[in-house]
Amino acid sequence: MMRATAALLAGVAVAAVSRQATAQVVDFRSSDQEMNRAIAQARKTLPNFVALYRAGKGQRHAVKVAIPYGPGRREHIWMNLTAIEGDVFAGRIANDPVHLDGLHNGDAYRAEQSVVTDWNYMSGGMMHGSYTTRVALKKLSPEQVRELGLKLAPLP
Repeated sequence: MMRATAALLAGVAVAAVSRQATAQVVDFRSSDQEMNRAIAQARKTLPNFVALYRAGKGQRHAVKVAIPYGPGRREHIWMNLTAIEGDVFAGRIANDPVHLDGLHNGDAYRAEQSVVTDWNYMSGGMMHGSYTTRVALKKLSPEQVRELGLKLAPLP
């Protein structure tokens, strides 16, 4: 089973998310077709995101990384990006993980490009990317979605 967290964006885009929003963890089976399509699209467009980051476009860049925590299990968690060094993404974990003992909000973390499952950045008051978040939002109540206050830009 994979875990996707919709409200992890609070650490990524404070301007777009209410500070009072509580983290909502949404579980997805690794066989969830809609989530797998979202991950595939995010991975397909990752080179565009990297180019934008390197060109200094947008603010508050983040990637979601799949971190293993047991046989066949991964927690997908957002990481605020501080650098891209070749195929390695460096940053800080954007919230407290649910299953990753010893890893906490704000901890430095480095991840290979192969484990990146989504990306986002802010520009013009809108959040770009966040393919998996768009799927996860469908599992939240309308009140929870309003609480998050996300302004998602149309996908390219």
